[in-house]
Amino acid sequence: MKSAETSRMRELFAASGLRLDERQAALFARFYDLLERYNDELDLSRLKRFEDIIVKHFIDCALVVSLADIPSPVVDIGTGAGFPGIPLKIMKPDLRIILAEPRHKRVDFLRMAIDELELKDVSVYPHLVGPHSFFQANAVVTRALESASDTIGRVRHFLPLGGRVILMKGPSADDEPGADSIVGMDDFRELERKDYSIPGTPYRRRLLVFEKTSAVRAVTYRILTRAEGMVGTAITSADNAAFKAMKKTASGAPVKKTERTIVGGRKLVPEAAARLPGLCESLVLFDGLREDDDALNALIASFAGEGKLYILKKSLYNELDVSGTGGPLLVVRVPELAEWDGSVAEGCTLLVPFQDPANAGAVIRTAAAFGVERVVMLREAVNPFHPRCVRASGGAVFGVTLLRGPSIGELARFREEKGFELVALDRAGEPIAGFRFPKGFALLAGVEGPGLPGALRAKAVSIPMEGGVESLNAAVAASIALYAWRSSGGH
Repeated sequence: MKSAETSRMRELFAASGLRLDERQAALFARFYDLLERYNDELDLSRLKRFEDIIVKHFIDCALVVSLADIPSPVVDIGTGAGFPGIPLKIMKPDLRIILAEPRHKRVDFLRMAIDELELKDVSVYPHLVGPHSFFQANAVVTRALESASDTIGRVRHFLPLGGRVILMKGPSADDEPGADSIVGMDDFRELERKDYSIPGTPYRRRLLVFEKTSAVRAVTYRILTRAEGMVGTAITSADNAAFKAMKKTASGAPVKKTERTIVGGRKLVPEAAARLPGLCESLVLFDGLREDDDALNALIASFAGEGKLYILKKSLYNELDVSGTGGPLLVVRVPELAEWDGSVAEGCTLLVPFQDPANAGAVIRTAAAFGVERVVMLREAVNPFHPRCVRASGGAVFGVTLLRGPSIGELARFREEKGFELVALDRAGEPIAGFRFPKGFALLAGVEGPGLPGALRAKAVSIPMEGGVESLNAAVAASIALYAWRSSGGH
């Protein structure tokens, strides 16, 4: 932009009540140059005249800053060549903006403009905005090319309570119905309706502002026919290599062979993702999943951003969701367990030989509940990250220190070498009621079925039972012992 044009631009802004500082004037000038250079090639705007672009594009958009409160971040839907988003950013530098535009040539232009103007906290969403789209945004703005109800239908699922929809309308806005007369607008209210003109021009404008009145934010994730509009990678065939690998993991194949586990559940998935961030490989959804939890949607969005989100045909998803969670499934590389050195700190170190994933998970959950900080998985025990074990533990496997120990058959010799105190559970042992637990010790219940090797019964406690009952479930017995220890003052 020539200096005379820059001066004229500043005059036009001033006549509209907008004062540009040097930075803002320079950015608008550079933006104008980009528009002029690429307009014919990319069909960016029907406006060609200098003053038309300044008034009808730049000033028209910039005026919104003084007319409406624009929460950040804001999504500019159908931004085209960057209107109103880029002028809003120039006028309000701290605004975080997502420019949504599905046309590829304009997407390329937007990315170039962001780079050329050195705009921070501005990103491009190169797709149509619809029910499958999710943004961590507090507002939507658009130079409305459709009705208020149509725009709100596109965005209501991701806006939070108090989120705003700001619509820039032309003279035809006189025909726009009020919020109370629009079908399906029960979770929005019309906040403002401002009529104005661009100063010094005959151009009449109307600004409509709607506010969301409910906290529900629901996203529907779908397999789309146009892949560029989908937030994840679609899997529709059982022959897909990624699906085959996930199915092997979900089927209960030994974790040691797959080196992965699948975590399901609305509580467990976010917990695992938070505790094992470097080990989370992918997130799996099913076609048509509707999620209204903000935290889960944010987690899904983070996996989508990293290209690690899969959307499966429902029948394929059901083969993976063996626990019937009906929500996101997280594929996690299992962490390597450190070897137990035989030390026992003050309190209880739980030794787990259980081969049944449900038993192992249940006792790990109990251990966490009673303050056991270390759980040693003996060699014959199931991997604690087996999908059923993770589920039975209620996520406790992510909160306790898990170690790998010797086999139960080697434990007697290992105890002699390391010198730790061992308390075992056995029917012939001392009654647990009144038993004085050592200050620091290892607690052991026998393997399901075989029970304890004879060499480990020297110091044992028993749980009294009525006659006719041969034994308690191993996990139940260990849980009772942990309760008795904690009740006796152990911690």
